[in-house]
Amino acid sequence: MGISHIILLLAAALLPPYMLLKLVVRMDRVEPEPQNLLKRLFWFGVLCALPVIVLEVWAEQFADIFPTDSMAYALISYFAIPGFIEEGMKFAVLKRFTWRHPAFNYKFDAIVYAVFASLGFAAIENVMYVFDYGFSTAMVRAVMAIPGHATFGVIMGAGYAQAKCLSAAGNEPAASSRCTKAWLTAAVAHGLYDFLIMGLGGGVIFYVYFIALIAAGVLITRNSEKHDGPVDPFVTDGFVNDQPQEHF
Repeated sequence: MGISHIILLLAAALLPPYMLLKLVVRMDRVEPEPQNLLKRLFWFGVLCALPVIVLEVWAEQFADIFPTDSMAYALISYFAIPGFIEEGMKFAVLKRFTWRHPAFNYKFDAIVYAVFASLGFAAIENVMYVFDYGFSTAMVRAVMAIPGHATFGVIMGAGYAQAKCLSAAGNEPAASSRCTKAWLTAAVAHGLYDFLIMGLGGGVIFYVYFIALIAAGVLITRNSEKHDGPVDPFVTDGFVNDQPQEHF
């Protein structure tokens, strides 16, 4: 494999996530997020592929208890493993680096952060798939898997923003519960994607689901952008108790 071919494959693998990252950054109109934070989220999203591989190997050993043509095997292999493990690791990265970060002061920030963590993982996954299966795989994943991962990030981020608002209002139990729901919602959406395309072999049901998923992601993103505001209910565009405050 020549160097020019390697560069072509890398470009094909990395350009789709890069373009989606640029798009979500442009939609964050209130204030730009710290570049160091975004880079950290992306690169730790990449690195979380390592524990994901280990956990998925263990989970696959459990799935092998069941016949490969059984529904139990399909649900574990194509629903639980990619959905709960992958989205769980992405959420761990998201929460670890952003929950207490002073830059996390607006609701749309949560979507930006979650998409960066999600597409970090998607980028390294894409590189591995493209180098294994070639340029044609890059084209298919560019219109399906990469937008899918971004949408799972949007779903997670929208719930994560609600959790942050609850925490800022002093309701920590509700915030913790909402964090869990943000992860589970993204996990179910991801698991259903893999189950339909691989467990059931794709077809009309998968494509209907995929179109609905992407449409929901776009609507959530646009609605979140339109109704962006401070996560702290006592802060309104930089003012607290009628006194101007600097953003964190």
